[in-house]
Parts: sequence; structure tokens; C-alpha cells
Amino acid sequence: VEIMFPCLLLLNSNNHLCNHSENGIQMTWDTSNEQPEVDGCAFLQRGLKKLQDAECTAKYAFFCMNIIEFLLVCQKETWDGALEYCQQLNNDLASLSTMERINSALLEITQAETEYVWTGLRFLAGDWFWVTGDNLNYTAWYQNEQPQCPARDLHCGALDKQTRVWTHRNCEEKLNFLCQNKVMKQTDS
Repeated sequence: VEIMFPCLLLLNSNNHLCNHSENGIQMTWDTSNEQPEVDGCAFLQRGLKKLQDAECTAKYAFFCMNIIEFLLVCQKETWDGALEYCQQLNNDLASLSTMERINSALLEITQAETEYVWTGLRFLAGDWFWVTGDNLNYTAWYQNEQPQCPARDLHCGALDKQTRVWTHRNCEEKLNFLCQNKVMKQTDS
């Protein structure tokens, strides 16, 4: 996605960026000139990581992006139990289908109480797949060797906290797990 600057941002009543989940991302105002007169709109200028006051009638480019947020659950569950828990929150077990997602996940799992953390990786009908439906183009298996025919009880994927790679584990093992939440951020370009 190419981001065009400056871009218009809509704010909620607490001056947080609005998003689909109605949570906000805290950003600071550029107060180098004067205190902003907040009327619900602001813009972010390239190179400046602070909000600038803007008239809501001003015309700026905006863009849409999906942001994946991870939530570490420090409760021990089987793989199926972890999947059910995440889905009850309208989420899914985490798909670590890119290096960026793995890096984000690694930041989250530092507080895990188990050596391994369940992900949404599963082996079924001869193939590994992400329960979210994401492609399995990027892989992070130990020594880059995807298990081709894992033992019957090793059909669930986890992230190893120490080695930072995927590993296949017994699905009945009780581990902490990562849920993911897809947040839609909308802007226009």
C-alpha cells in the first residue's frame, strides 16, 4: 500500500484514531505552534509523527489497511480448546504467515508461561494450513524443513519461544496461545 501524505484522520471524543474495534491508537499532538482546536479531524504529515489540527472539510488523501493484532492468552489449553477460546472472542488462532507477523508475535509471547505457544497452524488431509485461510508461502520451520508426514498426534503448530521457529506438537498438549484480531483501518487515496 502506498501511503500518500498528508492524510486525513478521524478522531473519537478522546482524540484517539478511530478503528473498527472502537479502540484507539494513542498519538500525540504537535503543539509546537499552538494547542489544537479539536473538532474531530486531524492529519498526519510525512516525517512528522504527531497529529496536526485540520478542518473536517479539508480534502486529503486517505487509505485503508488491515492491521493484525495479537493477544497472548496465558491460559493453558489444548489446540482445539485454544481455537474455540479465540473464536468465542470473534477472533482466530494466530496466523504467522509473514516475517512481520512472526516478529509481532514474538513481542507478544515474551510473557508466555509455556515454552511453546499455539498458533493457527494445523496438519489435515496431508497438508499444513492456517485456520484463517492465509497462504502458507512463508514458513519458519526448524531448519526450514516442513514435517511432511507427522505422527498422528503431532498435527498442531506452535511457536517456540526460545528458537523462534514453528514446531509441530501434540494437539492435546496444554499450552498458552495467540489469538489474532483483524482490525480494519479506513482512509481514502
